[in-house]
Amino acid sequence: MNYSNKTTDTSTDKAQGLYDRIKATLAVASQFIIAAPVKLPPKVVAVARYVALAIGVLEAVEQAAREPLAGKGGADDEG
Repeated sequence: MNYSNKTTDTSTDKAQGLYDRIKATLAVASQFIIAAPVKLPPKVVAVARYVALAIGVLEAVEQAAREPLAGKGGADDEG
């Protein structure tokens, strides 16, 4: 048998991967609708703008959660 040392994907890894794919798909779809050269109903364009805004906010929050709190009470702060 062929055994590998790779760890298996847990359900949270799969869920995170699915979440990232859905987020990326919605981002591309909303950008496509906003930039479409055809005349679309204003409500469709408005929803696409809100989706793009929401995705941008989610990405900013996720990025801030990943980064350590730099400059918060460290030795490099000027007093």
